[in-house]
Amino acid sequence: MKFLRNATLALTPLSPIHIGCGEDFEPTSYVIEDGILYGFDPSRAVLPEKLAKRLGELGDKADLLGIQRFFRDHRSHFMPHADALIPVAAGLAADYERQVGQVANRESNGNRVFNQLFVERASHTGKQAYIPGSSLKGALRTAMLDGINRGQRITDPDERRNSARLETRLLQGDFATSPLRLLKAGDLMPTGEVDRQVLYAVNRKKDCVLDRQGQERQPRGIAARKECIAPGQFRALQSLLTVHDLGALEANEKSIPAEGLRPTNLARIAGDCNRYHLPRLLADIRQLDQRGMLNPAWKRSIETLLAGELKALLDSGRAMLIRLGRYGGAESKTLSGDGVAQIKIMEGKGPDGRQRSSFQSTTKTFWLAAENANDQKHLIPFGWALVEIDPQADLPQLRAWCEQQAQARPDMGTVRARFAEAQAAAEAEKIRQRTEQAAIQQAELARQAAETERIRRQASLSQAMREIEAFIEHFTKRAEQLAGRKERPNGADHQKAGALARTALEASDWSQEERTAAADAIETWLPKVVAVDIKDVRKKLKLGMLRGNP
Repeated sequence: MKFLRNATLALTPLSPIHIGCGEDFEPTSYVIEDGILYGFDPSRAVLPEKLAKRLGELGDKADLLGIQRFFRDHRSHFMPHADALIPVAAGLAADYERQVGQVANRESNGNRVFNQLFVERASHTGKQAYIPGSSLKGALRTAMLDGINRGQRITDPDERRNSARLETRLLQGDFATSPLRLLKAGDLMPTGEVDRQVLYAVNRKKDCVLDRQGQERQPRGIAARKECIAPGQFRALQSLLTVHDLGALEANEKSIPAEGLRPTNLARIAGDCNRYHLPRLLADIRQLDQRGMLNPAWKRSIETLLAGELKALLDSGRAMLIRLGRYGGAESKTLSGDGVAQIKIMEGKGPDGRQRSSFQSTTKTFWLAAENANDQKHLIPFGWALVEIDPQADLPQLRAWCEQQAQARPDMGTVRARFAEAQAAAEAEKIRQRTEQAAIQQAELARQAAETERIRRQASLSQAMREIEAFIEHFTKRAEQLAGRKERPNGADHQKAGALARTALEASDWSQEERTAAADAIETWLPKVVAVDIKDVRKKLKLGMLRGNP
């Protein structure tokens, strides 16, 4: 009979953690202002008509550099529509202002290479970062395998090059009988608002290598921009670890893992993790410190924590030191022991043009978190975290360190308050624009309806009434143009009135009703446009005769 044992895990990040999700912020989906990255969906932004037209023109011309500059230069229109607000490294903010919309370099064929300025996103659900359970289980898996192997030298060449073969032997079976199947690690989800930051991932050589000029040779890897879970957040993420306890059930070759390998003892699992990861952390600290690369404040604080209240937790198996995510180095994913690790090192192309490689026990470079792409002295390794098992008592030393780290980061409460105000203003502007557009559309519909009615009415009128309607329409527009002023007599409009009167008198097919309508139109509208004496108009244009009066 299977039994389930559950343990609550609480994670405190000790250094920046980056676990990618396959998504990027691009210069057309984010802007940076005052050290904060605002990530948004550009289709949701409401632009003034002039700016929307300009962006459309840049898109039609496929002007990628111009589009990048457009988003930067008009960032205030996009920021209120952000769904992600993330602090960025100081150097990265400066690089954004300097590099966006610029040509990075030119290829030998003359083609321009643009500054892409992509920011690789961390795993997230909605607006919160999280750590997938698969990443946690991967870290536990490596440590458990290392605990089983106990540093034994791998003599089989196939096992040294094929980790699957080695794992099958160590676990005494394939996937069906793997003891790792008995271990279920849930996603590490936020217990509150998890602080994130965008940092550079920079590549630095482990050993000093000089070029012909005596200068230290640096790796060719380009600094990457990574969204990370920020270090120093006390018990920021939480998960449930479930262990299937098979009790005294005997193993069979088809479905049940060997009894001695079953992960029933969480303290043992923690012990494997700590025996595996702690020496690696200390080795990295020592080597980076010797190279003068390590952030001295981070080094002092981590060493103090490990020698202080964390020591008892780690020694007793109540907590695990683990390394998660990208840039942990191949050493954090290979087994310990002389001649065990076989890491493929790419060594460039040989004289024949083919890619050269070799298998070695360690990598040649570090990938480190940096505030500035060119920083050489204040770097921090990625991915280190403390995971407590069923945490009970408070850890005042760790909590105090976390509070200290938080003070060095931007006050996101203030940032979000300002953002909320800007968002409210943007929403009000969106409503105003919608109302205005609705009014314009309504007016246009009314105009179209009136024009339709006019055309319909015109079609139903006699030729005489059409001439009268045309006269009234002309004089109406002319009166609006004059705005209270009047023309001198005997001008074009005065003559137009006279022509209508003559036509009405002389045409044999005009009815008396139509002649009267012509007289009324002249008497009403001519004085509004031309400075005339109405009595004189009645006499000269024979308006009385038009009305049937002798």
